Amino acid sequence: MAKELILITGVSGHVGFRVLAEALARNYRVRAVVRKAEQGEQIKNTESVKSFAADLEIVVVKDLLKEGAFDNVLSGVSGVVHVASPLPAPTDNYKRDIIDPAIDATVGILKSAAKAKSVRRVVITSSMATLLTMEYIMSDDLTKVFTTNDTYPPPDLTTTQFMAPIHAYAVAKGHALAASEMFVKNEKPQFDIISLLPSVIVGKNELHTTKEEVLASNNGFILGPLLDRKAEMPLLGQSVHVDDVAKAHIYALNPSFPGNKRLMVSSGGIQGTTWDDAKEIAQRLYSQQVSGGLFPLKGTTPTRPLRLDSSETEQLFGWNLVGYEEQVKSVVDHYLELSTA
Repeated sequence: MAKELILITGVSGHVGFRVLAEALARNYRVRAVVRKAEQGEQIKNTESVKSFAADLEIVVVKDLLKEGAFDNVLSGVSGVVHVASPLPAPTDNYKRDIIDPAIDATVGILKSAAKAKSVRRVVITSSMATLLTMEYIMSDDLTKVFTTNDTYPPPDLTTTQFMAPIHAYAVAKGHALAASEMFVKNEKPQFDIISLLPSVIVGKNELHTTKEEVLASNNGFILGPLLDRKAEMPLLGQSVHVDDVAKAHIYALNPSFPGNKRLMVSSGGIQGTTWDDAKEIAQRLYSQQVSGGLFPLKGTTPTRPLRLDSSETEQLFGWNLVGYEEQVKSVVDHYLELSTA
């Protein structure tokens, strides 16, 4: 029986790469989209992927925002996993550099998928950011429990004043989610969509080859308290292992699960994550590195408590998201591996 062919975007990033590795391990054939050929070469040579060379096709799409950019890469594809999206970064024009690309790439791949009659399901990486207004984040409310029904209408882009790159990222995710659902409602394509709303994603990134890269990523939120890095602003108290996020994307392709819905992907139950708990975990599991001074435990990542309900996702897929201790182990083990390389 021929293996099912799926298309994945964003494979040069933390989440997209893990989605690719998960798909290959679960016996899919994958057509992986990169913007530069050299990204494809790095991906093909990673440990998690290189043994699946026969099932991996790398395609270069230099401009994901060009009209019809995906028209020529969807032949024979039954499922699409759209991960690619701009990350929060400083810019003098958030709309041009973060928001419009997020919307346009999402709508663009949906338009192309509608032309490719073989596509039956599109899975899109959204974010918990679609649930959280800046007003709520800055409020004293620590009791509200958010579900995927709690998205808010995306703000008017002509009047919104962005407080920081992460604010623009949140708005971009909100507009992209709204645009994808509006597309399905208006165009009634032959496929359905599932949007996944992960929280703060952490865990080993195989594409990172130096400890400095690890520290500069989301994984720095875990390592900071173990070292001497003190974050000034509190971080939202929800996290999820990148392996679980990848697994959820691949499970969501299964047509036995109903489509045209949103699913939360965040671990720890509604109590979520307290980032500085990494210190206690390190004292138990990495006592040698603590006593030897590699982990002085002098840093802090303050937590802004947040309650998200992922119970529907766990019940639907039939497995539980791993907790914070496993997330810490994944990050710390990788950091130690690179520290001794």
